[in-house]
Amino acid sequence: MNRYGYSIFCDDIRNEAGGKLSFIGCYNGVIFISGDFPLVLPKLCVHAHIFSPATQPFGAITVRCYLPGDDKPSFEEPIETPAHHHQAGLVANLKTDTGAPLFIVAATSLIFTPLELRHTGLMRMRAVIDAEPEIRLGSLRIEHAPIFRS
Repeated sequence: MNRYGYSIFCDDIRNEAGGKLSFIGCYNGVIFISGDFPLVLPKLCVHAHIFSPATQPFGAITVRCYLPGDDKPSFEEPIETPAHHHQAGLVANLKTDTGAPLFIVAATSLIFTPLELRHTGLMRMRAVIDAEPEIRLGSLRIEHAPIFRS
């Protein structure tokens, strides 16, 4: 089993009662922008989840965000993880009689306020775990809004 992850791109992330998160204005693969580039979005949020097989506890995790046109990360955010023996202890308390593989999950929310965009293209989310090659966490296509004429 390999490590993998995904990201939710949205306008806002709100902390709710009981530890719940609400994702407001989620994007389904593309965001359409009106105006000329470069431009500034007042706010854009990304919530990233990273899954690792229980047999591969996390060490150091850094989430990276690449903006369109950039080869180097525009933003990097470390995720603090418990020590390996604490992660192993959490997994040991799970029921394993289901036959389903066990995973350890790490997550983080990134809030970009404001976010300057210089180009259309892909906003890419990636993670580096224990200095291994980057894993993909998803992307959001940034495009000009289509012009509809009647």
